[in-house]
Amino acid sequence: MDVRGRFTLIEGEAVHELLTDLFEDGRRRILLNFRDVTYLDSSGIGQLVRGLYSARKSNAELHAVDLNPRAREILHMTNLHTVFVDFPDEQTALRAFAKNN
Repeated sequence: MDVRGRFTLIEGEAVHELLTDLFEDGRRRILLNFRDVTYLDSSGIGQLVRGLYSARKSNAELHAVDLNPRAREILHMTNLHTVFVDFPDEQTALRAFAKNN
């Protein structure tokens, strides 16, 4: 799933609703591509964590790719990088799905 533009509380809520629908439909592997995100704040990071929690609750995997440097910094400052892995590119993230089989 490609995410574009700003990613704050409001956009994060919309993405979380979509993720919930996908998990309920039986999707178990979701890749969020943040390549075209222009702004990500701590509320957006909170929504990512919420999505990760929902994924785990649904026995699903949620990966992120191409987080901007500020988002990576926030993940490290909050120690969330240990539970929410940011992959450098789509191929690496897709291979990680395959390894978890």
